[in-house]
Amino acid sequence: MRGTRKQIGIAAMLITATLVVGAVMLGSGIAAGTRNAAPQKASAPARVSATEAGTRTTTASSPAPLANPVVILYGDSLAFEAADSFVGAFAGKPGVQVLTRTDGGTAICDWFDAMRRDAATLAPGAVVLEFSGNALTPCMQGTDGKALSGEAYWEHYRADAQTAISIFAPARSRVYVAGSPISRVQEATGDFHGGLVNAMYEELASEHADVAAYVDAGAAVLDHGDWTATLPCLPNEPCTGGTDLRNRGVNVVRAPDGGHFCPASEEAKRGVVAACPVWSSGAFRYGNAMAAPVLAALGR
Repeated sequence: MRGTRKQIGIAAMLITATLVVGAVMLGSGIAAGTRNAAPQKASAPARVSATEAGTRTTTASSPAPLANPVVILYGDSLAFEAADSFVGAFAGKPGVQVLTRTDGGTAICDWFDAMRRDAATLAPGAVVLEFSGNALTPCMQGTDGKALSGEAYWEHYRADAQTAISIFAPARSRVYVAGSPISRVQEATGDFHGGLVNAMYEELASEHADVAAYVDAGAAVLDHGDWTATLPCLPNEPCTGGTDLRNRGVNVVRAPDGGHFCPASEEAKRGVVAACPVWSSGAFRYGNAMAAPVLAALGR
């Protein structure tokens, strides 16, 4: 059954009229502009390759070189947690300007004004969109003031993703849509709403393969697609999580809430999480996974 999660998600999208979508997904803390290093007890290590991160990028063809060395990350709490690692992945590219626009609990539609400004003034060569499916803000409410659900939710999210891609088309920006990882609760219940969001993103990116690509970034913190609390330490990161039954050094990759990344984080409040005070291997892996296809387009 786990091996068919993607197929199940795609099939389920065809019957969205029967779905009742929970409003609360993963959110993020506030960040904008080029980020400085968040408080961490270990210095940032070298970037992770796509192979090490365990992710993949779905494209119809090899990506063309970026039209402009400006990269912007938009997203919710997962992007907020991973933003410093995302920026750090470009440390070997001093000519590249990297900006982040992330905020807790937000959805794609919360960023349209910023996207339009950025497209007009910065003409970014690459844009990464990471939104796990939140419906917590006014732009995701219906006329009754309640969070959208069911078919209305899916139509809204798909239209918003389409709008985001269209905003950057005149700037010749390459848009990378990042998938989110399954949470512990979703794994236990089998209700991986984010999997349906991911499937929708992948389908939409395929339809616009000339300008967009889907990045399975969530795979970077999963164990062969399944939720896991720890993963073997990467060779280029601190190893702080003890050892597993095979005596391998491991790191904690998920937060106590089972959805976010920081091993020492408090419970998110309406999708908002604080900066992580300790090394966050999950954020490191996820940030590098989102950056990997952009680095490939830049030519590592």
